[in-house]
Amino acid sequence: MIRLKLSHLLPAGLLVLAAALGPERAAQAQGKDLTMGNVNPPKHGTSQAAQQFIDKLAELSGGKIKVVHHHSGALGGEREVVQQIQLGAVDFGPVTTAPLSTAVPEMSVFQLPYIFRDYQHLFKALDGSDTLTSYYSAVLDKKGLKLIGFIAAGYRGIYGHNAINGLADIKGKKVRVQEDKILVATFKALGMISTPIAFPEVATALQTKVIDFAEGGVNTFYHNKFYDIVKYVADVRHTHQAVALIMSKSAWSKLDPAGQKAVMDAWAQARIFNRQFILDEDKDIQDQVKAKGVTITKPDPAPFLQATQSVYDEFYATPAGKDAKKMVDYIQSVK
Repeated sequence: MIRLKLSHLLPAGLLVLAAALGPERAAQAQGKDLTMGNVNPPKHGTSQAAQQFIDKLAELSGGKIKVVHHHSGALGGEREVVQQIQLGAVDFGPVTTAPLSTAVPEMSVFQLPYIFRDYQHLFKALDGSDTLTSYYSAVLDKKGLKLIGFIAAGYRGIYGHNAINGLADIKGKKVRVQEDKILVATFKALGMISTPIAFPEVATALQTKVIDFAEGGVNTFYHNKFYDIVKYVADVRHTHQAVALIMSKSAWSKLDPAGQKAVMDAWAQARIFNRQFILDEDKDIQDQVKAKGVTITKPDPAPFLQATQSVYDEFYATPAGKDAKKMVDYIQSVK
């Protein structure tokens, strides 16, 4: 079994913090298993892809590399997981590119409104060449992170307390967005009041009506049982969400060549599973949502697209956007 001892990676203060988190976390901090932090519940597609990766990694390494999967936000929100991975306190994490952009602003490319036309466009952009993975591998490396690959997590819509049939229904309304400047700008362009909120706080914010709506995946809406709180979903598909499966750079460096190969081979198999899973899920996820008494509307996307085009220029005006524009150009060139 690979044993990565955090005493080799962390300052004393953080080791004290790890011990304070309880016996189980303290044992992990001493390096008994590698760890994965994941905000999603077990049945979510991202969690299932992550578990496929874990299972294949154990298989391909002959049981030498084992990963404990802490799902459902057990290790905190996605931004906290990223910070722990950078520090070496957590080894792996599937992290949505939006909260990851707080540490790696070039990741905002994936949140640009309507940059992906559909699933096939997303898959071709991610898998048709190594353009995106090569660029982001280099960017993440500078932040102490190793990119393993990109998980496809489904299209995103808007859900909340009222039906949305057009832009007039959302003007002046408060919407939860992921912690990403591009998403804040996108919903501001749509006439909404963008409110960045970490995912674990979304349910409470909707229940207390601190927000009127939240943007998110229809599959995420279903698997997190948000249908018990709000009964309206607008299928606007402003993004097709990508999730970066990342690893601590320090943990990666401690694997021998055979271990590193096992990691990448395990991802190659998990990626195949993920792409098929997300297509299969899409066939009936909306019917499952409707069966919970939820109304799904499908507003004309043209006004949404037109209203948000200025967001691209806002992104290009930033240092990260200027550098990452070549990735936008690449994605848009994929047919």
